[in-house]
Amino acid sequence: MKGITVSVAPATEQGRLYPRYAESAGILVIESRFERPWPFGVDIDGRVVFDIDENRILSNVDLHIPKARWRRDLEDDVPAVAPPGDLVFSQEAIETKSFSLPLRVRADPGLRLLRIEFGTEPPDRAIALSGSCIALLSGAELVGFAINTTR
Repeated sequence: MKGITVSVAPATEQGRLYPRYAESAGILVIESRFERPWPFGVDIDGRVVFDIDENRILSNVDLHIPKARWRRDLEDDVPAVAPPGDLVFSQEAIETKSFSLPLRVRADPGLRLLRIEFGTEPPDRAIALSGSCIALLSGAELVGFAINTTR
């Protein structure tokens, strides 16, 4: 398996994800406002960790790269509009669990806009996980996130 395969389901409140930076831990957390068990986990080299609920819906993402290490070369590069949806991880992705993919984290100088990019394929569509978090897909593969911390 080359990348993290997902499908898009109709948007639910459980699938809405909101970013916050946990200063004390030095990680970006993108989380659901609905607490529920996360029996599945997938990661990219331990640096991006995805928590997935029993329906395989993405419920939480942790970026274990402190903002001091984010490249500050991003211009207004966050999709303004994207259809809403939930990300459903494939059974194959859940069984694979750990992926080794190229990872880039880019932000604007003010750290208001952020792109987390992984893999080698450019995105060809965007799915809104909330007004401040957009999932980037290339075909059926999850290839990143675009975050706007001002929304």
